[in-house]
Amino acid sequence: MKAINLAVFLWISLCMGALSPALAAADLYTGQAVTDSDARVEDRELLRAFDEVLVRLTGRIGESLHATLGIDASQVRSLVQSQQRIQVNGYDDNGEAIEQLRLKVVFDANRVNELLARNRIAQWGRERPAILLWIALDDDQGLRLAGSDPIALNWHILEQGRRLGLDIVRPLGDALDLAEVRVSDVRGGFLDAVQPGLRRYQAGIPAMLDLRTRSDGWSSRWFWRLDGRDRSLNHTAENQYELVERGLEAILAGLTERYATQQNESGSGALRVIVGPIVDSVQYAEVLRYLQELSMVESLSVVSARQRDIEFELIISGGGFEDVIGLGDLLSVDQRYPDGRLYLQLNQ
Repeated sequence: MKAINLAVFLWISLCMGALSPALAAADLYTGQAVTDSDARVEDRELLRAFDEVLVRLTGRIGESLHATLGIDASQVRSLVQSQQRIQVNGYDDNGEAIEQLRLKVVFDANRVNELLARNRIAQWGRERPAILLWIALDDDQGLRLAGSDPIALNWHILEQGRRLGLDIVRPLGDALDLAEVRVSDVRGGFLDAVQPGLRRYQAGIPAMLDLRTRSDGWSSRWFWRLDGRDRSLNHTAENQYELVERGLEAILAGLTERYATQQNESGSGALRVIVGPIVDSVQYAEVLRYLQELSMVESLSVVSARQRDIEFELIISGGGFEDVIGLGDLLSVDQRYPDGRLYLQLNQ
């Protein structure tokens, strides 16, 4: 293939200018709260919706962050972009179908980020690895790998994923899956068994849940792997859905502890990165789009192009750039220069 023409790239960059990425994924900044009527929005509903957003961003479970920050309902209202009531069909803790009326509130991402930065609270951006979750279920129907059934259990898993900002992927349970993973693997927490499936499902975190009914309720054993380290959590509860909630909250807490970073309250900083080898305009466009859409990148511009290497200047807020690059599979950090520049290798 032909090497990249420097003049072509400089012309493209001049035409596009300093590129500003899209705002952070809207779902992270959209909170919901169950409401009793379609009358005026109550302060408690608005604050619950706001706390849901703060939990996603900070991983702080079991505390009312708006209270910790000393923010009242009037201040939260100033962060609202839009709100509406929606009807949600779901399941209660007994597995019975229910309908809920909820307040759905979209908050201003930039202003929420500024609020957290001002209070020096680390947050986790939108670059979040998918979690591949296998479940071994032992109930009155016997021991089995749980797939799309029972429906109520799957609804609660996806609902907790929405609430916590976690991308939960359930395996199809087809012949290829069953050839790799057995129910005994899940009950034993043998996470190596699901490693081949991570690429198939484009997931980054393997997780297993061993869920069993007891005479007095339910028990669970969670297993997951983060940065090559296996972690686990055991719990008992009156119903299985509480155990789903506790396990996914623990995974969120671990991920935010690992990836959350302190945003810059006073301003942004510049970072030079060199990306290569780039051999054609398609690869260039892919790299450009990827860097542009990173949540911490406010703008970027092309500095130079030499042979198959392109040097960019990124204006970024906060830290954790290398961690974010490590979450994806397009680029990897190959070299760190004494002047602070990074060489990012384009993975073919």
